[in-house]
Amino acid sequence: MKTIATLVICLLALVSFAQTPVKEPEFADTFAALSPSGDLIPLEHATATIHAGGGGFMVASSKAAYEISGQKSPVRFHQAPELLFIVRSALAQTDTNPATLYVLRKLDPKKKTREIAFSTGHFTPLGGHATTDLNAGQLPVSFARYGTSSYRISAANLAPGEYALSRVYGQDVYCFGVD
Repeated sequence: MKTIATLVICLLALVSFAQTPVKEPEFADTFAALSPSGDLIPLEHATATIHAGGGGFMVASSKAAYEISGQKSPVRFHQAPELLFIVRSALAQTDTNPATLYVLRKLDPKKKTREIAFSTGHFTPLGGHATTDLNAGQLPVSFARYGTSSYRISAANLAPGEYALSRVYGQDVYCFGVD
């Protein structure tokens, strides 16, 4: 009888120390910030449009950029040594490198928009050149598995400004600002 009672007490102790499941975004490719308490903070969801333009006479220039409405994101964070984000991914339980799927980019604020310029050009009657960089604005982040279906993204020492998390080549972006 003592053995059964001891076994029951041990099992109850194990159950009480069991971890509660972590919170994950509901849908795939959805990003959220992770608060110190483990709660998820929704980020601003937007669809970037591609805007291209140019001009000049005899000497012309051009630019193409992903453009996001609004000068600033309504989602703001204080500058910190590290900010943590969670993205749900159908590939989280595979050996796929999440750095090939997801990216953090710095946005350039304009009067009414935020943008990531990915192509510029300069042309004269004698010739010209254009440069396209699909990795424009990309910042280093680190990834770790999180929960059963997600990745944790760690971004260190982000300077004040506007940022967007997204798939590498996606136009759906999740924006936030650092003050």
